[in-house]
Amino acid sequence: MKNNSDNTYFKDLNRKDYIKKTYEIIKEEGIKSISIRRIAKEMGCSSTCLYRYFKNLDELLFYAQMGFLNYYLEDLEKASKKWKTVWDQHLGVWECYTRAAFRYPEAFDIIFLHENSKNLDTAIVEYYHMFPENLSGFKTHLRKMLETPDFYERDFEMCKQCVEENNISLENAKKMNHMECTLYMGYLKDILTNGIDENQIEDKVKEFVRDVRDIANFYADEFEYTGDII
Repeated sequence: MKNNSDNTYFKDLNRKDYIKKTYEIIKEEGIKSISIRRIAKEMGCSSTCLYRYFKNLDELLFYAQMGFLNYYLEDLEKASKKWKTVWDQHLGVWECYTRAAFRYPEAFDIIFLHENSKNLDTAIVEYYHMFPENLSGFKTHLRKMLETPDFYERDFEMCKQCVEENNISLENAKKMNHMECTLYMGYLKDILTNGIDENQIEDKVKEFVRDVRDIANFYADEFEYTGDII
């Protein structure tokens, strides 16, 4: 039988508490500052308490890093109001995504490319239930894109919009999708390996979007982009 002092280890704690505290530490000190012992100390509980709410530390880190998605979603919501063509949307989503991903590469690597990302669809629903955000304002296909677990399939949600507008064939859209996603992974790997200065991020984003524009222009039957990245 557990005594009363043992019960204080679990008092008033839940998944949201752990996620919020872990995100705060990562934001201030970086992911290398996180350990089970550090979280237990911050939460005022035992190290074993974490396993009541998460399978392991990696699962906690996956949810905590999702806080960095807010930067992407806020940028996406603003940008979407300016898009005039389906290609503006296609390149615009990539622009917003890479702007956040290049700033927080570890977070976006963990969220979208690691083992736990296969549960992204249910994780997003749970996360935004705990931390309400205005996802309801996004168009249906944008929300579906955000909730699609597989990285290549997520981008393909945007590619399908171009197909439906008769701007590109389905076969070429699949090729474009593969080229764009592979290109992004190369950019991200380089940043994770070599780092990036904050004042270099915007230039790197523009460089990437220009590469995506060239890929799209090559595969498209009709290509009209009115964005400001030339």
